[in-house]
Parts: sequence; C-alpha cells; structure tokens
Amino acid sequence: MKKVFWIILFLLWWMTPVYGESITLYFYSSETNINNYKSLKMEFDRFLSRYGPYSFQPFSERQAFEEQIRGKKECLVILSSWHFRNIHQDKKLTPMLVGVRDGRTYQKRVLVAAQENADIEAIRSGSISSASNVEHTRSVIKEMFPGKGLADGVRILTVPKDVDALMSVGFQVSRAALITENALDALKLMDPMLYKQMEIMAEGQPSPLMIVAAPEQFSTALQVAEVLQKMPSDADGMNVIKMLDLDDWKTVSDSKNLKAEGVR
Repeated sequence: MKKVFWIILFLLWWMTPVYGESITLYFYSSETNINNYKSLKMEFDRFLSRYGPYSFQPFSERQAFEEQIRGKKECLVILSSWHFRNIHQDKKLTPMLVGVRDGRTYQKRVLVAAQENADIEAIRSGSISSASNVEHTRSVIKEMFPGKGLADGVRILTVPKDVDALMSVGFQVSRAALITENALDALKLMDPMLYKQMEIMAEGQPSPLMIVAAPEQFSTALQVAEVLQKMPSDADGMNVIKMLDLDDWKTVSDSKNLKAEGVR
C-alpha cells in the first residue's frame, strides 16, 4: 500500500507542469512620473500571474534600474524610448513592443510659456516644469535650442503630470512647461482661458512611446511579450496599461531604425 502511495505521488509530480524560475519585467520611465509604485506593482502582478510565473518590478531611480538589469538574460524591460536608445547597446537589448496611445506610437513634446514670458532670457531666469526626469528634460530642451545654453542653465521643476506643468505656468510657479502635444490639446478643452494664454516656443522631434525590450539571448521573450499584448482585451489588463498612460502595445517592425533614431 505504501509503495502504491509513492507511485501515485510520483505520477502526480511528473504530470504537474514545471514553469521554472520566475521571469521578471523591470520598469523605469524617464518620461512618466508614477504616483503609486506599490499599486502599479500589485495590479501588474495580478494580471501577469494568470499567464505564468511572471512578476513586475518598478523602479523610481534610473541607476537602481540599470544596475538591476545588468547581466540579466531572461527578463523584459519596459522603459522610455529615449532611455532605450541610450542603453540598448551596453545592455544588448532588442525592442519587442512599442506603446500605443490614441492609435499612435509616437509623441511630440512642446515647450510652452505664458505669452508675456515667451522669451528665452525670461525662461532662463526662472524655471521649466516637466513631468519627465531632469536628464531627459534637459536633453529635449538642448535639442530644441541648440547652442543657446538654455538646457544647462535653467532650473528644472519636476512635477507628477503634464497638467501640473501647465498649471505651474498658469500660477506663475515656473516660466515654461515641457509637455506633450496631447496635454496641450487636453488643456484646450479643460481650461480654454489658460490655453489662450499659452504660446508654443519650440517643438521637439517626434519620438516613440514606451518600449518593451529583451536581452538578445532571451529565447522565450516573444512568449512573454504576447502576454502584454493581451492587456487591451482584458479589463484588468486595460486598467494596468492605462496606469502607464497607454492603451495598447504594437509589435516593433523596424528595430534597426528604432535603435538608431535620435541617439544622443
């Protein structure tokens, strides 16, 4: 009887699917401020757990994120396209997916100021509000005003969202705001009076939205990426992807161009 018991136990163990080690999705965005990392992780983990041994780990600091993914061979990383272009060679990353918002995979940033302050010298003596981190903000401003020295000298005020950057200009907390075109369009509907006071000083080059990438040697990366592509068709998944200010993922069709585009 005891022998039969051990045989049955062995058969049950043998028939049980073996998933192996958990695969982690690492997240850091230089272009988006997350209000609640704990909530983001909980929602992401709940969605991913339905599809396999996956977990989600967000980071608020770039250095900690890059140290964590160093040498990892079986993981996915979710990061801004600007960040991806700056580290993909060193980390040997291949883009898998690009974020989609309102049917577009690209966005453009604009620098706006109140009409009375729409002057480089006026801005230089004040500050620029931005929902992106300081490094990314200075990079975009440098691209907008090459040779002007504005990017290195101006004070950057980091705020949670683009709308906060616009409000800071409206309340004269900062002289200008670096925002996306989408945010400016939203302001036109939300606060027409403030919108009329704004003047676009410069426009940046279009850049891809958030990128999902994988180490070059990760053989099952496509399988994990397909899980993320299920998000828009799932209520819980849609709730999570909205927390990233996206509404879909699209397969990257031209990885060579994405890697080379806008390298600084």
